Amino acid sequence: MAALTLLAGAFQGFQASPAAAVDCFRDTCAGKDPIAMGCDNDAELLQQVTEPDESVAVRLIWSPLCQGVWLKISRDLDTSPDYVYGTLWTTRAPDGGIEEYDTTGLLGDGVAGAYTKMQNWKATTAKACWNDVDAQFDPAPLRYIKNNNDASLPLRHGSCTDWM
Repeated sequence: MAALTLLAGAFQGFQASPAAAVDCFRDTCAGKDPIAMGCDNDAELLQQVTEPDESVAVRLIWSPLCQGVWLKISRDLDTSPDYVYGTLWTTRAPDGGIEEYDTTGLLGDGVAGAYTKMQNWKATTAKACWNDVDAQFDPAPLRYIKNNNDASLPLRHGSCTDWM
């Protein structure tokens, strides 16, 4: 009997941990802060692009629980360009279409990292980019084919993850 009492007492300290609570899902996450919504609790890295000198890294992040996607950018304050913008580009059509964006804006002096608001992962394709030109500048626009020729602009002034 004493052994059963001791064993029962040992299990009283164990409690099942509650499931991660999130405050949005898919469409209701669009335009929301991933940290404020709890979506960073199960965040996964989809893809990362880092400059060869490691001065800037841009990540495409998503949350399985929220079904939201966002950009996270970090930079080395000593070696990165003076102007660094992070932009989450999205499009409604998997094979292209009009691009929309959400941006960190210009990372100010002394700011080593930032992230964007979320977009609904199920309703869009997305890529994460950085550039040194402007918040609305896409350094790697969609591939444009005209008369069976590649009329895409060359990659410049930054880098992007692949469209996912």
